[in-house]
Amino acid sequence: MTNTLPPRLHPYRDDLAAEYLKGKLTAVRYSKGYPAQVIVGQSSLRRHPVVESVQDSELLFGEKLTVYEEKDGWAWVQNARDSYVGYVRFSDLSREVRATTHRVTALRTYVYPQPDMKTPPLDLLSMQSAVLSLRQEGRFTQIQGGGWVFTDHISPQSETAADHVSVAKRFLGTPYCWGGKTSIGIDCSGLVQIALGACGHSVLRDTGMQEQTLGTPINSDQVTTGDLLYWPGHVAIALDSKTAIHATAHSMDVTIEPISHITERVEMDTGGTGMTAIKRIS
Repeated sequence: MTNTLPPRLHPYRDDLAAEYLKGKLTAVRYSKGYPAQVIVGQSSLRRHPVVESVQDSELLFGEKLTVYEEKDGWAWVQNARDSYVGYVRFSDLSREVRATTHRVTALRTYVYPQPDMKTPPLDLLSMQSAVLSLRQEGRFTQIQGGGWVFTDHISPQSETAADHVSVAKRFLGTPYCWGGKTSIGIDCSGLVQIALGACGHSVLRDTGMQEQTLGTPINSDQVTTGDLLYWPGHVAIALDSKTAIHATAHSMDVTIEPISHITERVEMDTGGTGMTAIKRIS
């Protein structure tokens, strides 16, 4: 049986695969896995179980996942939110999985040991982190793990942002970081995932996956605010028919620039391939 499923969305290796994939592909052994939850503000999801490996994505506080293997301080996991597969430090996870009630809506917010902004912060949570609201005291809310966050920086999970363009604009100036999805560092598909996720959309992680699964195709003369623009290995969000916001390695940050400039640069880098798709989110 040939293993042809995308490995970034399906947990399999030659020596190990998720039990739910039995019958779809072959492996030496299979693992049922067990649920876990991220207990740090940010954890790198790496391609290989070494710190020098490429960061393909990030896991945010409160995200739930399945662990299929623990070895040498690393866990081989699949993220429940976007199905992404990779390696994460085992110490960043907890086998105690708690339901979450709220999400972080600020770009980032500190976790304090007490409901007091003068106490030294314990951690830093980013937008779309998932928290369990335990109780409120003054202007702060206690969350899972016992820390406290500023109440105005979170909202119930049932409440979503209305406009993914406005969310994306809040990241202007954020440094470009391959695999990043926070305001400390973010890449092009991470910006799309976080912005649309804040509006309640379920979004896969990589540009190619997003191009295949998001929105409805439209023609280039129909581009308007909020449309997703795709080039080989790159995605941007249209602000109008002429300009777009994106996280780009060209300027190493989230910036706004003319769509024509992005296209010209990609054509030079790819030897002539321009925009590959324009998708509208309904």
